[in-house]
Amino acid sequence: MVRRPTDMDRTGWALARWRTRAHDVRFLYRPPPSPVWNRRLTVCDTDWLDVAELVWQVCDDCRRGRINKISIAVEYQRQGLGRRLVRRAWRDGPDQTWTTTSQSPEAQRFFPVITAETGAAFTPHGGGCPHFTADSQLSASVPRPPARLDLAP
Repeated sequence: MVRRPTDMDRTGWALARWRTRAHDVRFLYRPPPSPVWNRRLTVCDTDWLDVAELVWQVCDDCRRGRINKISIAVEYQRQGLGRRLVRRAWRDGPDQTWTTTSQSPEAQRFFPVITAETGAAFTPHGGGCPHFTADSQLSASVPRPPARLDLAP
């Protein structure tokens, strides 16, 4: 039996399963309770098991975006998922100055390719904005909106 994500209501879950029944992977977006807090996009396989995740932040006031985490299961790497995830985050602030947290050796090869495609630098340790740090300390205690299907990552 496939289990419903705990942060998705039953109606949304049923609709997501029906709308993506022919897809190899599904994208679940977990919006932040506040605009500058972490946004999450989780990729699930046909059994709705997590196979990839992207965590990012965007601050419109400071015109900054930051990729905090990108992880993809080994068997799903080199299939374009990383590109789709980062492009989805970049859509939230295409004119922002984008940075990343520390980068693994794989990411050091990956982000220059994305930079060439988008024009965004994705500088490692490029700093963020003061809102990222201040608000992240409060986010654990605030309820998050329910997850929803993202059909266009």
